[in-house]
Amino acid sequence: MAYVPPKKQNHTKQLVIIALVLLIAAGATWGYQIWHTKQPDAWQPMTICGFSEEKTKERLQGITTETYTIRDYQFYGESLNVFANPYALENTDDIKRKSITMHNLCTDEKITYTMEESADRQIDLVEPQPGFYALTVHDEQKEKQLVYEGTLHSEPFYTLRRNGRVKRVTLIADREIVEPALTSNPLFLQIDDAPAPEEIADVFIDPYGDRMINGVLQPSGSANGLQETKEMQEAAEQLKKELEGYGLRVVLAKDEADAVLGYYGENGIMKKAYDSHAKYYIELGMNASSEIRYSGAEIYYSNYSSATLANTLMYHLKRETSITPSNMYQWEEHSEGVSSARLATGKEGTYLYDAMPSLRESGGRISGAARISTDAQENDEMIQTRNSGMQALSVNFIYLTNQGDAQIWKQEKTKIIEVLATAFVEAIHVKES
Repeated sequence: MAYVPPKKQNHTKQLVIIALVLLIAAGATWGYQIWHTKQPDAWQPMTICGFSEEKTKERLQGITTETYTIRDYQFYGESLNVFANPYALENTDDIKRKSITMHNLCTDEKITYTMEESADRQIDLVEPQPGFYALTVHDEQKEKQLVYEGTLHSEPFYTLRRNGRVKRVTLIADREIVEPALTSNPLFLQIDDAPAPEEIADVFIDPYGDRMINGVLQPSGSANGLQETKEMQEAAEQLKKELEGYGLRVVLAKDEADAVLGYYGENGIMKKAYDSHAKYYIELGMNASSEIRYSGAEIYYSNYSSATLANTLMYHLKRETSITPSNMYQWEEHSEGVSSARLATGKEGTYLYDAMPSLRESGGRISGAARISTDAQENDEMIQTRNSGMQALSVNFIYLTNQGDAQIWKQEKTKIIEVLATAFVEAIHVKES
């Protein structure tokens, strides 16, 4: 008789049901834990200045009913620029020539600034003490509360290091920061005293040398026993050391004198400069001319900033070294040897741009960075995603083709850089650490 194995009982259906029950139970437990962990806390109203919720509400709601809408903003150096319309290089914004008052809701102190044409002469971020500021503008003979077009919680902006500390500045515009909600999005400025983040630089120094501009190599100058590339690299390294003695963090555009750099793209100077988060950009260079009679120093600034910083540096160089202002031009400014950059025409045909890339491309949207040419547009995404630009100067110490200038540089270059450093920190209100 053939062997017939015993018939197996079919438990598959029961096993599937049991597995499903266990899976559902585990899923419910896991889901509850996730919900319980991630469930947001009950809404908490914002408090400012260490005030109670009630006093905070009273402060934030006690604003004028007249409003003035801000639609754009940009940090430039250590100045905050706000705009009634999205910023356009070719237009003068309605906010210009008006006065903005910062009212510290923590202390009741007020500071008023006139919005001048220059990007560095706007809302100063060095003077105000830590606090929570409401902003009003004097418009049509009335004080109007600045409100933002939408909700805004900006990325923090950091001022220069001073005594090892910085001011952390945040723009806030959110009608729901208190309950009941405000009727608009009033623009507030929160300023906190903070330790300086290590990754945030203060000054970016660009020693001029061989440059790639629009795909063409532009070699640096050489005459009278001086090579611009070598001399400016050494000057940049000394200036870096001098400024670091005042507690500033300084980044150099290059570590080697013979490095050939351009201004655009991932490996360009501007990528490194913007990534450093510096507030000031200083280009160091020397001039050259076939006319050996041309001599003296020239300091250039952007057409979109003021001459104040450049004038201060030239004043000290003239007074404390043998350097003299350039004799090449009939200078229109009150300080000889100081001028805004020549203007250049962009690819769209507008005569609006600083001709010097170091001044134009470092200032962010305010100075028309990433717009003048197709090559410049390589930096467009970087510029458009940032709301900050550096205040820049181009310091050209001598005409190296002039024998007298060359002799001054050889004899006094260490002193010249020391004077430049001292003048710079004095101008930006930094004391030795």
